[in-house]
Amino acid sequence: MPHHRNQEPHQAHESHELPFHRKLADANPYEPIRPDPNHLLRLHLHWGLPYAPENTLFYVFAIPSWILEIAAAVTGSVKKTPSAAFIGCVTAFLVLHWAAWLQTVFGMVQRASWRRSEESVEERVQFLWLAVRLQRLMLPTAIIALATFIPAYVQRDSEDDLAYWLLFLLFFIINTVCSVMNAYNNITWEADRLWFEDRIPGVPSAHYAIFGL
Repeated sequence: MPHHRNQEPHQAHESHELPFHRKLADANPYEPIRPDPNHLLRLHLHWGLPYAPENTLFYVFAIPSWILEIAAAVTGSVKKTPSAAFIGCVTAFLVLHWAAWLQTVFGMVQRASWRRSEESVEERVQFLWLAVRLQRLMLPTAIIALATFIPAYVQRDSEDDLAYWLLFLLFFIINTVCSVMNAYNNITWEADRLWFEDRIPGVPSAHYAIFGL
C-alpha cells in the first residue's frame, strides 16, 4: 500500500504534463519527441476566439475583401471614381481588409517576443502561423492592386481619372511594404529558429512562408 501511495502523485503529475513538453522517447533516449504544430495551433493561450472560429472569421473578412477590391477595380474603370458604385465597393473592401488585418495583428501582438517567454514553443508557432496568414492577406491584395494600377496608369491620359490609379497604387505600396517588413522582421527569424534550433516538424520553410504558403 505505501508503494502505491508513493506512485499516485507521480502518476497524477505525469497525467497533467502538457503534450508539447519535450520528453525522451523510450526507444531512443537521444531522440526527443517533437510537438505537433497542429496541436500547438489549437491551444487557447490568450484572450479571444479559439483557433477554428477565429480562422474562419479571418477568411470571412479576407475573401470578400478580395472580391470587393476586384469589383472596385471594375466599377472604377467603367463608371469612374466619383460613382456611388465605386465608392461603395472600395469602402467595403477597405473595411473588410483592415478588419482581417487588425484581427491577425492583434493575435501577433499577444504572442510577440516582448510579451512571451522564449521557451514557449507553442506561442512562437502560433506567432509564425499568424505572420504567414498576414502575408496570405496582403500579397493577393497587392497583386490585385498592381494588376489594376498598371493599365490604369498607361491609360491615364485617355481615362482622365487621377484618383483611380493613385488609389490602387497606394493599395499596392502599403501592402507590399507591410509584406516585406513582416517577412523580414517576423517570418524569416521565427521560421528559422523553429526549424533549425527547435526542429519542430511541419514548420514551413521561410522561403515558402514569406509567400503565405
